[in-house]
Amino acid sequence: MNVPWRIEAIAGPDAAAVVEPVFREYLDWILTRFTVDLGADSIDPDGSAERAYFAETQRFLDPRGRLLVVRVDDEIVGVGAFKPTDDERTAEIKRMFVRPSARGNGIARALFDRLLGEARAAGYTTVRLETMSFMTEAHALYRSVGAREIDPFDGSEAGSVGLAGATTYMELRL
Repeated sequence: MNVPWRIEAIAGPDAAAVVEPVFREYLDWILTRFTVDLGADSIDPDGSAERAYFAETQRFLDPRGRLLVVRVDDEIVGVGAFKPTDDERTAEIKRMFVRPSARGNGIARALFDRLLGEARAAGYTTVRLETMSFMTEAHALYRSVGAREIDPFDGSEAGSVGLAGATTYMELRL
């Protein structure tokens, strides 16, 4: 895909519904990778992790959060978000995902750079990230701007569902 794309912030009562299909695709990709790469049968047998995953969208719509989409025409091909943590100076970047059909066009880099810029503008001095161990492309992107690995942090989504051991935690000073 070598077509023009644009990044835009979305908010409002319909924002969660707008991104739900892409968030669903991202979650399905993660679950498939857990099965293929880690040999896990089911990481969410009762569905509680999935419910928490989708409920967290509201935190991105917080006045100090952000939910960005990347569009080609009207189709959403990428998403990224950040939410405030309990510390007013730290944001956590979440749900960075570019659909496979749109990869290789610089979208992930531009989306990540925009999230960092908007986090700075919102007054954050630090961002945290948590990614699954198999997300090596994401690790490389985050490291390319100076993010470094840290110990698991309080409030980690992966840690709350028992996946801390399969997660890479990172932090970047803005």
